[in-house]
Amino acid sequence: MNFRKVVIAATLIVIAVALQTTLFARLRPFDSAPALVLLAVIAVSRHLPDEAALLLGFLAGVFQDLLSETALGLWAMVATIVAFVTVRFKDRMAGDYRLIAPVVFVITFLALALFAVLGTIFGEKTLADAAIVRKMLLPAVYNTLLAAVVLPLITSLLGRTTRRAEWKL
Repeated sequence: MNFRKVVIAATLIVIAVALQTTLFARLRPFDSAPALVLLAVIAVSRHLPDEAALLLGFLAGVFQDLLSETALGLWAMVATIVAFVTVRFKDRMAGDYRLIAPVVFVITFLALALFAVLGTIFGEKTLADAAIVRKMLLPAVYNTLLAAVVLPLITSLLGRTTRRAEWKL
């Protein structure tokens, strides 16, 4: 495992959590903000070994739980599942760049839907909100648009995955 990649990925996750819980807590166009932590988890999970990606996904969620007003563990569970799904399908996404935007949209939307269901189960009454669908769709759209900037930037910082480099040879 490349220790440099893990340190860079952890730093990017911390920056994403800080932006999510400070800047995007106040800056909310159309009363929704991008799910920047989920986008960062997707981006770094594509370039890390499976175990490191899952651990960083979990830690990103715990860090977001600690800094937000949600029940402890909800974001940790959701971010870990996002990392798992990304790790599971990263080989399929590596070959076709046209799949990345729809995959980011679907993963973000389903992750926010999972968060809403879990939040309701644990007493946050998330599904009782009348605008819940808009609050899940808009962050997914924002993440899809931001993916065009964030994913290439993180790819340049973390480098290509080893499987892809071997495949090109």
